[in-house]
Amino acid sequence: MPQSVALPTAPHGHACVHTGSMGGLSASGRYVMQGWEGRWPLVGRQSHVDTFREELSASRIRGWLICGPAGVGKTRLTEEFLALAAADKRPTAKAVASRAAAKVPLGAIAHILPASVDMTDPVQGFRTVAHALSERSQPTVILVDDLHLLDSSSAALLGQLLDSGTIVLIGTARTGEQSSDVVEALLQRGDHIRRTDLAHMARGQVEELLQRVLKGPVSRRALHTLFSASDGNPLFLRELVLGAIAQERLMLNGGVWDTSEEPLPVTPHLRDLIAGRIASAPAATRPLLESLAFCRALSLSDATDLADRADLEYLERSGIVEISVQGARVTVTLAHPLYGEVIAAGTSALQRYDLALHQAARIESHGLRRRDDALHVAAWRLAATGTAAPGLLRQAAAIAMNSNDNEQAIELLTAIKPDHHTTESRVLLGRALMHTGQLERAENVLAEADAHAHGDYERITTATTRCTNLYWADPDPAAAVAVCTAARSALSDQAGAQQLRLMEGAMLTVGGSPLLGLQILDDLPDAPPRDTLDVWLATISAKTLGLTFVGSVERALALAERAKVTHESVGEGKLLPHPAMQVAPLALALMEMGRIDEARRVCLSAADSLQAAHSPVARQFLAFESARAEWLAGRPVSARRWYAEGVATARTYHLDRVTRLHMSGLMACAALMGDIDTAASLVTDYEAIASGGGLTGEESVGMAWLHAARGELSSARELLRAAAERARSTGHLVSEALLLTDIARLGDPQAVQERMAELSAQGDGAFTPARTRFVTALAERDPQQLMTCSEELESMGARLLAAESAAEAANAWRRRGDTRKVTAATAEATRLAGQCEGARTPILSGIAGAVEPLTKREREIALLAASGKTSKAISQHLTLSVRTVDNHLQRIYLKLGVRSRQDLALTLNNAEPSHRA
Repeated sequence: MPQSVALPTAPHGHACVHTGSMGGLSASGRYVMQGWEGRWPLVGRQSHVDTFREELSASRIRGWLICGPAGVGKTRLTEEFLALAAADKRPTAKAVASRAAAKVPLGAIAHILPASVDMTDPVQGFRTVAHALSERSQPTVILVDDLHLLDSSSAALLGQLLDSGTIVLIGTARTGEQSSDVVEALLQRGDHIRRTDLAHMARGQVEELLQRVLKGPVSRRALHTLFSASDGNPLFLRELVLGAIAQERLMLNGGVWDTSEEPLPVTPHLRDLIAGRIASAPAATRPLLESLAFCRALSLSDATDLADRADLEYLERSGIVEISVQGARVTVTLAHPLYGEVIAAGTSALQRYDLALHQAARIESHGLRRRDDALHVAAWRLAATGTAAPGLLRQAAAIAMNSNDNEQAIELLTAIKPDHHTTESRVLLGRALMHTGQLERAENVLAEADAHAHGDYERITTATTRCTNLYWADPDPAAAVAVCTAARSALSDQAGAQQLRLMEGAMLTVGGSPLLGLQILDDLPDAPPRDTLDVWLATISAKTLGLTFVGSVERALALAERAKVTHESVGEGKLLPHPAMQVAPLALALMEMGRIDEARRVCLSAADSLQAAHSPVARQFLAFESARAEWLAGRPVSARRWYAEGVATARTYHLDRVTRLHMSGLMACAALMGDIDTAASLVTDYEAIASGGGLTGEESVGMAWLHAARGELSSARELLRAAAERARSTGHLVSEALLLTDIARLGDPQAVQERMAELSAQGDGAFTPARTRFVTALAERDPQQLMTCSEELESMGARLLAAESAAEAANAWRRRGDTRKVTAATAEATRLAGQCEGARTPILSGIAGAVEPLTKREREIALLAASGKTSKAISQHLTLSVRTVDNHLQRIYLKLGVRSRQDLALTLNNAEPSHRA
């Protein structure tokens, strides 16, 4: 394992120095791994540790058996148990059982027996061992790893010592293998033995573990890649992380750990672990395993042709394969995604050739009955011979694209010789290239398709695909509009010409001119035409975004919901982008309706569904809306992850349409977290990127908050005023409202109060009126109205604005000399700020330390009072006088700004929750 990796770099060459305690820069400038190879923290197992500590202390249990599949963390957990016993001053010992040690009686535990013991006489030997161990003040805690491999002599001795109370036994046992007499005998001891079965880690646990190990946030893409590859197996996860860092496929990007698009490397240690597990399978199953490694899945009938049913049952019981039932179809797959890679590495090229042709012939003999049969046959023939029939390749590529597997579609379509291409296959290839971010190559293919197009249908299909590709390739929508205009002039069909006219409107709407574009899109039907669904979905998304931009949010939300349902309900054979593309317009409308938490949930669900599909265009588009939702929620750490992911995707695929917005967001998040140096380091790259047109003005938010973090509030406000004017001139009213609200937050609410009222009257979303009321309350310094705004904004999910509103209410009441209300508002601001991931703003800077904390005694009395106990009951419980209790309660009420036990209960129930970054 290499001991160092190159220092990861930020976008366009700026170094991102990781300052966690687990690594650092060497004198040579290399990033030295100082701790990743060592022991990783326990995650998701704390309840087991707590139970062990409690029951060991109470001497209720004599033995613990930790069971689970290989690599799930059994040894790591039991070593933690042993360390707790040692810390409790108990004698401890450890043994590791193995098949080799089992060949020698007592071979596994010989080293922990007293040196003078002669076990030739088992009875006397047991007495000697028991006597030696019993002289210790407490039972010896013995850990036996892989207890199921223990020899019978060792098992018998340990069992007798266990029954006599001389030892406490901790053991691990691997599930999925032949049952062990040792394990069965141990479990028959009933209540004295506790069995715990460990499962693989859940996705959230993997995320927590990665963040603790890497000392920083992990992108959604990296989390999905590592979780999918490891399947939640902690040992596999550790090896994958180490290998990815060593080969620079897991790097810091904008302060966020992100993976590259390349496959994760399998370390030699991990390969050996998997190979050893595969080697335990019967030799007769090798043809089946090789076929599964190559074909990924087989029907049960095909699998039983390659291995008999008894061997197949052994593979399933051992956790090497999985058998799933879907309706009448029974499918066999390898149980772990890494198994196939290791098996395939040991398969020769000739074997792979034979497997591919054999499987293709088998499927063809059945007549390509299932939907994916053509895809499998084409892929296998292509892998074996490098070619396949053009018609089969086109059919297979369409199936792959329908499943959003654009990479496979590209592989299949590029295998077609140039003279066998049709306009349809060229358009298919152009679409696949576009959705994978290969925009220049896509334009070349689509231009050729345009030149070969005959008839209205081919011209429309080519032009709509080409103009969409040009929209992503060039922030200026003029080229995309020109393609539609030119194609429109060559059409004889008026309906077709109208489709292209609508595409022009879509390009203008999302390209920076929503008012002009929406005039054209006014003719777009709210329900999709049956024969032009792809054009309708593209244009309805643009119309939804445009309506939200200009403040017509209710209609936008209705259209977005309809488009999402329509897209998700599309049957087979429709070549459309990933349905996640419909979520971004929906999320934007939800945000402006004041349903920010719902927008966050919708984005997160869509992003998870998108991770398995190679669609960077959709991923970058959705990453921005996800980041924007987190930003509006006041969660800069979470928003930063999404912005960084968007920047990483842009760097890889040269997708600059929304990159300036992503870069601005990165700067804003870093500034809001007090990381001024990182925010400043992004300025040069930010300024080098052109504006993408959509959400005009919001690309200035990052620079403005950088000025604010430096204390340059007047400069920040001037920047925001210019940005708000650009948004107003282009019709981006929701962006203007966001920018004006920030001006108010940064010290000048009076200057924007009137315009915010106008924006509230022009639009129908709920969020802009709520912000308008907030701005008005700030301008008028009305503390009661500010508290009302705080409640409203919190209900919408805008917790940072809610915290600021409460903090300003505290300031207003302080000016009026109302100490009790100052305390209550400050406590509320503190609670809300605690949910904002460490966000720092000028308004919130005044609340730090403003609330005097409760003493331990006050906290105790407060909890009892909040539970409904009277002062007399509290005095009896704590052996205090009633007067003392009442005096404490008065101080508690003053500190928390409350007046009654009911208010106290509400305050304590709303205590700051824990939030993971």
